Amino acid sequence: MRIKNLLLLSSIAIFLQFNIHGQNNAKDTIAFSDANTQEVIEFGKLLEATIHDNEPNKFIFKLNKDTFFDRVLTEYPNLDRKDDFIKGFLDGMGKALTSFPTEIIQEVQKGAYYDFINYRYNAEAQTYYCLFRLYSLETGMNYHDYRISKGVDKLQFCDMYVYLSGEHFSNTIGRMMGYTLPDDKLTDQDLTLDNSESKALLKAILLNKDAEYEKSYAILDGLKSKLSEEKFILIFKSLVASQIDETKYLKSLEDLIRQFPNDQTIALNEIDYHIYKEDYFEAIQTINALQNETEDDFLNYLKANVAFQDKNYDLALNLYTYTIENYTDFFEGQAGYLSTLVMMKNYTEATRYLDTLIDEGYEKDGLISYVEEDDDNGENILKSYSKSNQFKSWKSKID
Repeated sequence: MRIKNLLLLSSIAIFLQFNIHGQNNAKDTIAFSDANTQEVIEFGKLLEATIHDNEPNKFIFKLNKDTFFDRVLTEYPNLDRKDDFIKGFLDGMGKALTSFPTEIIQEVQKGAYYDFINYRYNAEAQTYYCLFRLYSLETGMNYHDYRISKGVDKLQFCDMYVYLSGEHFSNTIGRMMGYTLPDDKLTDQDLTLDNSESKALLKAILLNKDAEYEKSYAILDGLKSKLSEEKFILIFKSLVASQIDETKYLKSLEDLIRQFPNDQTIALNEIDYHIYKEDYFEAIQTINALQNETEDDFLNYLKANVAFQDKNYDLALNLYTYTIENYTDFFEGQAGYLSTLVMMKNYTEATRYLDTLIDEGYEKDGLISYVEEDDDNGENILKSYSKSNQFKSWKSKID
């Protein structure tokens, strides 16, 4: 289940498009009330609709860029915002940010799911957050937790916490800004880094963009300063390693987990690690902790996949049953349920389920192909069933 940090890669792409004057015209805190809660719920639904309706401009309109820029520049309180370089940086960021919703829309058009799950009120931040889930079979799972701010007469979002990077998007962009700002733009009070290592990191980012994964990984693996211990860098390193081989990928995940033990913000990375190591009990325990935090019942599907890999078919069947009952249009859940019946040699029930799928609108020819054909890896987990008398009889039956 190799997971891909879409937003982390997107933020790098955004940053590389830069060739930052921000004024905070929004209220960055919102009081908890029934009226505000209802408004936040409607905001979450609206933001979801902009993605599903292919309206990236409406999505970006809901971002309060001024407040976002202020949050990006938190680590650089003494930067001269009237400086031409900084103003150009901010202008470039504002233009490049439009690529974020466009990338999510493209993923949805290829079959990914992007759904508003729930909201919460963060007493420490004194504002609301709206939680979204991004999931696809190809890129795996991620969560975006949007920080809500109050404009003059409307709600907007001013930042988002990204689960796979373990930090707010503004922190990620601000960090990358620090890697590239000229030394003469920073004061002693601003965040500074070892100049040679920050340049090396930028080179690694560029190499990764050009699919030079081995070279990018070699640079990241050779970092020696405090930079090498940062969560962002360790996560980025694991993403690069995942493009090379399993050994490097597992080692990079081990480095991340060792550096940040018991850190809930790396739960998705940890789940992937336990699955690769076939530590299925630990994987499910980590998913349970994430489910407690997000209150996302879709994670039962993830647990079903882990139970299936662990050959705990009774548990897998129960969890897939929950998934298909609560996510009726989610074919991966239905496919998991069918595969589990086949693994249990329950061909009679598997055949009944094919009829159920037809009743739900699936074409018989498509289901026949799904059962009989190999996947992209040249494998077919349903092969034994495809040769069974039950399936052959069902296939030949004239409807």
